[in-house]
Formats: sequence, structure tokens, C-alpha cells
Amino acid sequence: MIITPHYPADVSALVPATVLGHNLEMAGDTIQGLVSDRLCNSTFRGPANPETGVAPGWDLAPGRGVPGMHLAGIPGGGLNGSDAQMINNYAGHWNKGILQTGRAIRAGETLAVTCWARCQHHPVTIRVGLRATTSHLPEYTDADITVTTPYFADYQATLSVPVDDDNAVFFIYSQTEGEVVLDQIHLQPADAGRLRTELFDAWQSLRIPVLRFPGGCVSTGYHWRWGVQPPHLRQVQHDPVFKWDIHYAFGTEDYLALCHEQGIRPHITVNIGTGTPEDAGAWAVWCADWFRQRGIEPPVMYWQMGNEHSSTHELGHMSAAMYVDTLRDFVPAVRAGYPQARIIALGEEVGYGLRPGESAPWRQVVLADAADLVDLLNVHLYAFSEYHPDTEQRYLRHLQQAEQLAGVARNAVADCRSYGKTVAVTEWNLWTTATHYDGKGFYEPYDIEHALFTAGMFHHFFRLAPNLELTNFYELLNPMGIYRCYGATYQESLLADLFRLYRPALPGWVFPVAIDSPPLPNALAALDAIGLQTDDARWIFVVNRSLYEAYPIEMNALGEIETLQLLKGEDLAQQQFIQSQPDRGCEVELPPRSILRIRLHPAG
Repeated sequence: MIITPHYPADVSALVPATVLGHNLEMAGDTIQGLVSDRLCNSTFRGPANPETGVAPGWDLAPGRGVPGMHLAGIPGGGLNGSDAQMINNYAGHWNKGILQTGRAIRAGETLAVTCWARCQHHPVTIRVGLRATTSHLPEYTDADITVTTPYFADYQATLSVPVDDDNAVFFIYSQTEGEVVLDQIHLQPADAGRLRTELFDAWQSLRIPVLRFPGGCVSTGYHWRWGVQPPHLRQVQHDPVFKWDIHYAFGTEDYLALCHEQGIRPHITVNIGTGTPEDAGAWAVWCADWFRQRGIEPPVMYWQMGNEHSSTHELGHMSAAMYVDTLRDFVPAVRAGYPQARIIALGEEVGYGLRPGESAPWRQVVLADAADLVDLLNVHLYAFSEYHPDTEQRYLRHLQQAEQLAGVARNAVADCRSYGKTVAVTEWNLWTTATHYDGKGFYEPYDIEHALFTAGMFHHFFRLAPNLELTNFYELLNPMGIYRCYGATYQESLLADLFRLYRPALPGWVFPVAIDSPPLPNALAALDAIGLQTDDARWIFVVNRSLYEAYPIEMNALGEIETLQLLKGEDLAQQQFIQSQPDRGCEVELPPRSILRIRLHPAG
């Protein structure tokens, strides 16, 4: 196959780096992956078990019967009006209390225990530690804490871990007679901060250009002030959409610090479902002040007005006319507080009514009546897996869906261009298995099939330059995440390799690449190629979407080749790439299920 690049005479079609953006939604167990805490429900959020009096995620120790002790959850009894856990040892028994199973620890670690607690009437000593699940084995490590204050105070201890154990037990045993009330307790690596710095270090390799926060549907119940308190005062609240919890341990200040440290453009989704224009304006002021207090001029920042309010599932579902009125209330408040804001409005083609099949125009109403308020309009693009007993047919259907989604984006571009607006795709992905009830934290197992779909979407997005300004892949961490982080470790999926493959070529001037490709069974081309030009190189990306055929690629006409990088999979279900750097010969064989990056000298 001969590749024929057509280098641009008109260099107006710049693909911005923000087309390789991400979502970081504070949904499900995202927060648990962001913080370094090894415990679940560290704040004893209830309701407590009516039989045991112990908060969810905790259990009695030892066993189910603890004579001489009374345990109870105390709603509103914590530092900030949150829940607390009471342990009353009225018989003076030792080594009885509460525990958590399934805690991951590593030999050689020093873990810091932080305990916010108070006592009643007289000091109380508790013992914290780690042991094996089998109760008759010796404890791994322990330390005593004597709670001396009748008000909440911060008590500390350290535990030296002697073994690897992914299923260790963390315990809190009462050692003396008396009552202690625990507001929260944390178990974290002593040499790390409150957040997963090792995870953030891994993200550096992605060079994330833009990161959306606090997410999509979660944003409509998100109240930013709860996330900017001192960490020990941050609440855990109900998530009214997903019926999970919304955690604030990773708040706006943590998010802005991450963005600033890694050169990420911030992208905040404003709560227009349970928030107010005054809340939004105050948030904008707070963000601008965060930068100014550090001697930094506030950077350009995306502010998205809501999430999916054109659909009936969203809090604050509304008509297009109501949304225009909402924009007129919210946008001036945000712009006044953050003048560098680029405002994203919801731009789906239609909005849905309350009755099945009922819909009405949305995008055209927003453009006609609110174009003066906004800079970009957004759409969400999801491909959904349809069951088919034949793996190839299912895969071909996913490729066809990518073409259809690209058509949705092209239509949005066409509508917005006449108003001088650009387009954002603030959520997109191939959704095959993740569910809210999968017991795996909304798990999407990223494999070669996802990678080929994702590379195809990249190419579609690049071809929409310069009218497509921003896209955010859903999601970066845990629920459908490119990264999964639990316990002591994190895992990186093969999609991280794919984002790293394309990232050096952006921002870049797009140019078409002709290639004589045979068709797939669904009539799509087996080979998909595109080019990008940066200041220091020309890049050509070729995707072989065939499941079975390898194709020889002629290199003679391309110019001086600097490097070749190949990612391939042995089958669609493989969850890691086989990576290689082919020799820079005059011909390279492109195997099935693969993506080839060609870096050329900038002179071609």
C-alpha cells in the first residue's frame, strides 16, 4: 500500500491539544482512587447497622458478639455535622471494637494513622493495628492511642508493616473502660501526602491538555464549598443522580493544583441543577483568587453550563427556552468572577420531553437566542455495545458507530460555524460492559477493540479542525477509567499508551493522507491514515482495522523517516499492546489490529 501525504498549503486547520482531553468525575469510587487512604468509609458515614451499631464498611471485632460493649452511629455527631462512631466499653474488656477487612499493605511500608476522636468523662485508650484475616495468627503491627479530650482532636500513630497482604484486617480495639467517639480515621503511607502523588506522577506521561471536573451527572448535585474546607471538615454527601456518594476529599483546590503543576487547562462543570447563579459566581471568584494568591495570572479556563439537562434523567431537566434563561442567569455571574472563562453551553441537537418519543429542537434555540453568551457548544458521543454472537460482527458495528458519531459531530460543527462558535465533545467513549450494579465500580475492560475504536475517533476529531476545539474522554480514573486505583496499587490500561502515542503530534496542522485501502466486510476502509505537522516533525498515523489481514506499507515517498512506533494486539480481547519500533526500511508490514506512528523530518 502506498501512502501519499498531501502537505497543507493552507495551515489554518490547527488541531489543538485539547482534543485529547479527559474527564475526572467525582462519581462512585473516583475519590477513593485519588486519595492515599487505605480505609473505606473513613468518616463513618451511616446509617449504622441496626443490629451491630457499626457504620457501613466496618464490622464488630471479634465476631458478631461483643458483650460488655455498646456501639452506635451518631448522626450529626461529627466535626462538621457529619456522622460519628461511638464505642462504649462499659465492662473494661480488651481487644474488642471494630475492624475492616480487605486492606492492602506492603512490606516495608510505614503507615500513618490519623484519628479524630473525643472521650466522655475520662481518657480512653484504643489500640489500632493490622493483622491477618486468620485471627489466631500474631498481629502484624499495632500502636496505642490515648484519647484525652472531651472535644474532637487529631491523634496520630504509626504502623510499620512487615508483610505483603492484599486482604489484611485493620482494627480499632478498646483497651480501657469508657466511651470514645470517632469522627474519622485514616490509614495512609507516612511518606506520602493526603493524595495519590504516585498516580499523579504517572499522569505526567499523558501530558493531559484539559481535564473536566467535577464531572457530568455528578456536577448537578455538586456543591463546591464542601470541597474547599480543611480536609478533616470535608463532607460526604448523597449523590441524588447515581445514588452513590459524592466525596469532597479531592476538592477544587486539589484540582487546580494538579492542573497548574501539570500544565493542564481547567474545565469546570457548573451545577445548574441544585446550585444557584450566586454559587457559580462565587466559585468563579474563588478559582480566580486561587491563582492570584500564588502570583499567577488566572489562565484561560473552560466553564461548562450544566451537563445533560436536555434529557429527562438529569437534575434540572428543562426545555431549550428554559436553558437559555438559565444561561442568562449563570453566565454573567461566571464571567464577572472569572473574566478568562470560555463558556461551554449544552448543544445537543434535540431536547427530550417527559413522554416517550417527545422531543424538540435544542441546539438551534440556544444558538439563535444565546449565542452572545457562549463560546462553544457541546455534544456527548457514546457508542454502545450491542450483543452479537459473532465477535467480528460486533466489532464492525462499533466501527460503524464511530462513523455515525463523527457525523453527529460534523452536524454540530456545521450548525455552530455559521454563528462563529466552535464545538466541544465533553464526553465520549465506547461503552460495552460497565453498569452501575456490576460490583466492580462501573468497570469497562479496555482492550484492543476499544483501542481501534478510540484511534478511529481521534482521526475523526482531527479532521474537524479547527472547528472542534475540545474533547474529553470518559473517564480518567476508576468508573470506566483509563486508570484503576485501589488499595496500595494502581493499574494503567492500554488506552494510556494510545494517548501517549498521539500526544506529541498535538497541537498540529492536519493534512490528509491518501492510501489505497481494501474494504472491510462493512465497506469501511481497512486502513485509516491521517497526518499532523508540528514545528519539529511531520507525523503520519495509520490504523489497520482489519482483524486478519496484514498490509505492506511503502515508505519511499514519505521523505526522511526519524522513528516508527507500532502498537498491535493479537486479538480484540487483549488488554495490553505489543509495542515495537520497526526498522526504517522502504517497506513496513502493518499487522492486523494495529496502529503505526511515523515520525518524519519536518522538511518531509
